[in-house]
Amino acid sequence: MSKKWLILLLLIIVFTFCHYYNKHRIIHLTREYTKINEKYFYLKSINSQLLTTNNSLSCRTRIHKLAIEELNMILPENSESVHLISFNPHKKDFCLIDYVVPSAEALTKK
Repeated sequence: MSKKWLILLLLIIVFTFCHYYNKHRIIHLTREYTKINEKYFYLKSINSQLLTTNNSLSCRTRIHKLAIEELNMILPENSESVHLISFNPHKKDFCLIDYVVPSAEALTKK
């Protein structure tokens, strides 16, 4: 009879331990998930801010302004040598023609 009580007591202790251990693991993993989720949204907002900054820095007028201010370059008066490539957003492909001649440069030194 005492063996049955001992086994029953041991089973109750094991079940109780497993119950609280699982509860602790669930709470721990939930906190970890929350931290990872917050970090993900934080990095996502930083990424969108950097993309916005990159788009504003890489626009044509900004490049012209920086070239004029920092590199002492000017826009050519004769725009026949400047070749602009326009992209069609409805098409998936485009053709890029590279003119390897000095007269095709869009900005020239003063």
